[in-house]
Amino acid sequence: MKAKEVTLLTGFLGAGKTTILNAIIAKQKDTRFAIIENEIGEESIDAGLIIKGEDDIMELNNGCLCCTLNDNLFDLLNGLWDRRESWDHLIIEATGIADPANIAHPFLTNDNVRRGFHLKRVICVVDAEQVEDQLKDRTEAIQQIAFSDIILLNKVEQVSESYVKELQSILKTINPFAETIIAAKDDFQVRKMFDRERFANFYSNPKPVQTPRGIFSLGSGTTATQSVVAADTSHNRHQHSDIETILLKYKESMDIQELEHRMMVFLIAQSANVYRVKGIIYSHEFESRIILQTVGKSLAITLGEMWLPDEIRETKIVVIGKQLKVYGFDKMFRTCLHQPKD
Repeated sequence: MKAKEVTLLTGFLGAGKTTILNAIIAKQKDTRFAIIENEIGEESIDAGLIIKGEDDIMELNNGCLCCTLNDNLFDLLNGLWDRRESWDHLIIEATGIADPANIAHPFLTNDNVRRGFHLKRVICVVDAEQVEDQLKDRTEAIQQIAFSDIILLNKVEQVSESYVKELQSILKTINPFAETIIAAKDDFQVRKMFDRERFANFYSNPKPVQTPRGIFSLGSGTTATQSVVAADTSHNRHQHSDIETILLKYKESMDIQELEHRMMVFLIAQSANVYRVKGIIYSHEFESRIILQTVGKSLAITLGEMWLPDEIRETKIVVIGKQLKVYGFDKMFRTCLHQPKD
């Protein structure tokens, strides 16, 4: 049974998500889309703006998915699975104030959902003219950018070319693992977004990690001993808001069981100011990358792509949040480094 691929389309109010959705439908003519259109109000507006064709459009009204994730979504997914032969790809367009982590949660942590639905990518549509103001005042905008693996910079024609380059740098500082694509009016790069090889895919091959000592559950973070800072570290504070991003790199192999334990304790006890932790983990026990990501207060650790023979194997972890202490995170992750037995 092959799981159906899912794209989560997020972005703050007015960013242009429905316009982008229409562009995807129009340009991917060979793909039959199923679409879940989520709105807060009881009466749907956006669903009426979506191009009508052979695509399956469903509405989930009177509640934001990230707040009211309940049987309604699971009923829709069950219905979609029953008629899976009639569509190829599911797109969920979230409300402008949704936290995508909560919407993604069942696709990453619920075994029944994961058997039928594979979250392939999270696309965040960003309004080039408004994003800096939104980052100052709206936590939702930060959460959306932090959780995405593709950032689509929209409405660039309304700002200068130099400012677009500045925004690209800002967005890269906030979320170093995300790829930023410019959505120009006449050059919307749909195929680039749907290119499975181009992006560091945090959602591919979503299988639980099996080690010689057992299989890992999907949990939810901690303490550590004193150490020097990571081999390669950066700590960026956004100059126009209090968002901070830490990038940590380690050349040593990680102990995945210890990493899971530490992260679960951290998420339970100390993660109030952390929007997102995600990483590509090197462990000598595996020939593939291990993908680590927080999903709200939960943790997903899954198998990623195979390491290439000539590729440098190292761990890269990004932490996005506020009031972050680089030494504290480095201490925590250093306790997870593999310790060879004498």
